[in-house]
Formats: sequence, structure tokens, C-alpha cells
Amino acid sequence: MKATPFLLFLFAASFCAVPLKAQLPHLIFHAELNGSEQIPAVTTAGRGLITLLYSPDRTKVTVSGLLVDLDGDVTALTLHIGKTGEVGAELLDLMPVVHGRELFGEVDVPQALLQNLLPDRAYASVSTTVHPDGALRGQFICETDLDFRGILTGGEAVPANSSVGIGFGGIHFPTGSEDIVYAFLLKDLSSPITEIGIYEGLPGQNGPLVHLMTGFAGGFVQGLIELTALPPDFLRLAREGQYYVAVKTELFPEGELRGQLGFLGYFTSFAPVNAAQNVPNQGSSPGFAFSHNVLNQTIDSLTTTVFVNGITPVTVDIRTSAPGTNGPVFQTLDPTATPSIFRKTYPLDALHLTDFAQGRLYVSVTTAARPNGEIRGQMKNSLRKGYAFDLCGEQVVPPTATPAFGVGMASVDQANCYLHYKVIYGHLSGPATAAYICQAFPTLNGSAIYPMPVTQTIIPGDQEIMAADGVAIELGETYVIIQTDTFPNGEIRGQIGRGLRCPAQSGLSEQQAYVRKVTVSPIPFKDVLSVSFDSEAAFDAHIVLYDMLGIRTLEYPVHLVVGNQTLTIPTEQLSGGYYTMVLENPTTGTVMLLKKLIRQY
Repeated sequence: MKATPFLLFLFAASFCAVPLKAQLPHLIFHAELNGSEQIPAVTTAGRGLITLLYSPDRTKVTVSGLLVDLDGDVTALTLHIGKTGEVGAELLDLMPVVHGRELFGEVDVPQALLQNLLPDRAYASVSTTVHPDGALRGQFICETDLDFRGILTGGEAVPANSSVGIGFGGIHFPTGSEDIVYAFLLKDLSSPITEIGIYEGLPGQNGPLVHLMTGFAGGFVQGLIELTALPPDFLRLAREGQYYVAVKTELFPEGELRGQLGFLGYFTSFAPVNAAQNVPNQGSSPGFAFSHNVLNQTIDSLTTTVFVNGITPVTVDIRTSAPGTNGPVFQTLDPTATPSIFRKTYPLDALHLTDFAQGRLYVSVTTAARPNGEIRGQMKNSLRKGYAFDLCGEQVVPPTATPAFGVGMASVDQANCYLHYKVIYGHLSGPATAAYICQAFPTLNGSAIYPMPVTQTIIPGDQEIMAADGVAIELGETYVIIQTDTFPNGEIRGQIGRGLRCPAQSGLSEQQAYVRKVTVSPIPFKDVLSVSFDSEAAFDAHIVLYDMLGIRTLEYPVHLVVGNQTLTIPTEQLSGGYYTMVLENPTTGTVMLLKKLIRQY
């Protein structure tokens, strides 16, 4: 339980993270696929895991994934509009990045994909030769923390009253945590507080108490509630708007203020505004504010609501700049009928949407005494840092000769406190006996820092982590390793990062009978590659190089003849780094791994 870091996060804009430059969050989604979600349901041992990692400009998606224990061969893999239990129109065909049963590559995506991914309205469907109408299906989930807002007034109480008091704040749940964090600023109450609590009930209805809130001081109520002290389905019901917060006082024993808890969405911001974030620091201020920032459904406008307490604003502006630097005014919020609340809905072009996604918008409140800014608050959003990686015997140190393979996804909150992950694997030599997250760079062995549950096919997990471990993950200094009886030191391993390091696995064997004795030189290479092999058949093909992100960076058409042959491929246009070379036969749709390569920088 990390009580202190998140209360610091909410009220002092501090973080439990070790500072690291450019730890930017990501738009990352994953879907876990099985037969039971198909409509109608399919009985199959097949499982799948697909991850979508958006580019900063949101025009492309890097896809990674793995399908295991399928009945038959993949004939279609598509993304569709629809919530769980619904069937909808096709959004995107992913067959171009399907290589046997592995998925890797970068694809252009329509804007409609993100517009449906964010509200839980997109799913993946896999068809096979055995199940042509659908074998597997899975709903996409955004890797994000959860924020719920509450604006408390007397008019929302049941029965309504004429109190001039107001409350503003919300609830924050960092994915992977054992607690929810609540924070509300209360102003102009009629009399001392007797009770503050979360209740179950729809608007206009009073309901039972769910949990009392404590920790009221100086106009704030702030604290933590362990999830085990709440109903088992609390987060789901909260997303559905089933809870409200009520403040009872001596003059209003039935409730002076009330406000429904509203889910802000999966790409949003609930953040503090205070003097500590000013650049330069101008000293303390009696002012404090909260901001709620909510995207519209088409992701082209933002509504910002700011509640200011303790000072009289001259302007409440949205400015553009990273933390620690000042930037120009982007928008000025409008005053509302409530003197403490300022609000505006304004358009977001692609550039400013990227600024919001990467934390470069902030609230600046000016006063007559401080016209350059009294308090400031970066609009820190709910997105997490995302990772997509693969596991194989080649990454084990020393490498293992195993056909086993795996794919994983992970996310870490921006405060470097909580890790969420899923790993899918297949073809191990036997049941997994142990799995760990370890710390070391590639080609080095390190110590285990966190155990992982050993479950069949897919390993899911949430882990509270040390701040330094969040930094190590971002630096590529951690890996997942899975052990078996045959390989007690690790059968497959995968460095946690954004990119694939293993040879492509599935669907690579069909040409093995035709192409043998493959040699590639020089290694490492620079401006030219020489590829020699022995082919038992003549056919047209392509030699293709993929970079670490699975992006197709070079395609070289070739005509193979029977017997020994050597091909020379110019590579001066490639940048330095790791590459996977494959031989693709467009006629049969088969792919053969030739070599993992390194180009000199």
C-alpha cells in the first residue's frame, strides 16, 4: 500500500518516482482472446493476446501478439466495433501483420479505431480453417489508471437544499494498487461536518453507506480506502455511475452536499493546481485548485473544469509547456455561475492532443498580486507507460534450444508505483515451474525482483513496485523469465521494452524443406548483406528485414532457383540496430526466418 506517494501526487504534485527524463505515457491497449467470448461461444483450447501501441501522432499502431493452441490455421483476424456481447462493423484488418500464429508489424489506423477503443467498444476476432465463423474473440482494454470526479452541491442532495456550500474532487485508482485514493476540497459549509461517505445510489435516490471517508482538515478530505473494504464489484459499479458522495453537517443531518461520482474515461486528467508547480517557485500561496479534463467522444475537443479556493483569480488559463518550463496561453477558461468554478470546452487539433497525451498542457491561475501566475497545475493524464515484448530461448543467457515462444505486454503508472502485465506462451518443454521479473540488461543475467504467478498459457499479474524498478523498466533493464523442469535456469526470456527481439516463430517452417543451409554475412553488417542458401524448388519470393518494432524496413524481391545460390542485398539505407531477416513467399503466404542481424551504427 503506497499511501504517501499518491497523497503527495494529489496535493503537492510530487511523485514517488525517481526522476527520469522523457518518461512519457502511451496509448496502449490489449485484448485477451478465447472462444467463450465468440458469438456464439466456441469450445476451444485456443487463446490469444494482442497489444496495440499507438505512435505519438496516433496515425499508426505497432501490433504484437501470439495465438496458441488454435484449431486449424488462421484465415482472418479483424478488429470490430462492439462492446462485450455485441457484433459490429469491421474497423481494421490485421492479416497483414499475421505471420503464422505470431503478430508483429506497424499498420496505419483510421481515427475511428481510437474513438471506439477508448470507450471499450472494440474487439478482435480470429477465424480459422476449423472455425471459419470465428474461433477466438477478445475485448480491448486501455492501459490506464481510473479517475472519477465529484462536484457536490446542495441542489443534488435528496431532498435538495439551498446550501451555498460546494465540494469538488474525486477518486483515483492506480491500476495494480490495493487502494483507491479520494480527495475533495469543501467550501462554505453551513456548520461542522458530522459524516462524509460514499453511498450506493443513482441520481435522485438515497442509498446505503458503502464506506466512510476520514481525514478532514483545512477544507480537504483526503485518504485511502483498501479495495478489500469495498464491494467486490466497486470499480465496475463506479464506472456505471452507481455511487455518490454525501457530506452531512450539524444543520443538515440528512446531507448538506451531494454529488454523483462520474467516470472521467480512459484518457483523462484529474490533477492538483498549487504554488509548488510555479516556474520559478514564487513561494507559498493560500490558493489551491483541482482540475477535471475530459475528452469528448470524437477526441477532438476537451472540457476543462477548475475549482479554485483561497484566492480570487483574474484569469484561469490553459498553457502549453512541459513541467519545469513556461509556455504560451492556449485557452482562457470562462467563469461560471459558481464563483469558484471556471470551465470551457475547446477544440483540440492533432498537435494539442499530443500535448495533452504527453503532459504538456497546464492550468495557470493569475491574481492581481501575481499577474504571471499564482498557482499552476500540469494536466497529468491517466495514461500509463506501455511496453510490448517477446520471449524466446535466444534471449536466455546462455541461449536454450527450445521451440517455445511467448509475447507479453506491460504498463507502469506515471508515478512508477504499480506494474500491470500479461504474458502468453506456447510450446514449452513441460509445465512452467516458476516465472520471475528480473533486473539486468540484455545478454546479462540478473537477480529476481518479483515473482510471477505460474498459470497455463497466459500469466496475468499486478505488482506494487519500487520507484527505482519503474525507472529500470523504462531503461530496458528488466526481463521476464519462465522456468521448466527441463530448463531450471529458464527456458524462455524476454526483455521488457517496446520492440521484439526474438526470431519470428509461427508459420516459419513450411519452406524449411525447400530452403536449407542458410548463411548470412557479414555480421554485424553495414552497407551490404550476402545471403547464401540451398533451395530444392524454384519460386519468386521477397527477402524482408523487420526492425525491433516489427516495422517492415526493407523488401528485396528475389527469384530462387534450384540449388546453391548467393544474393547480395544493398542495406546502406538502413539505420543502425537489430533486424530480423525473413524469406516471404507471396504465393503460399509462408514465411521463413533467415537470421537475426545487427547493423552497425
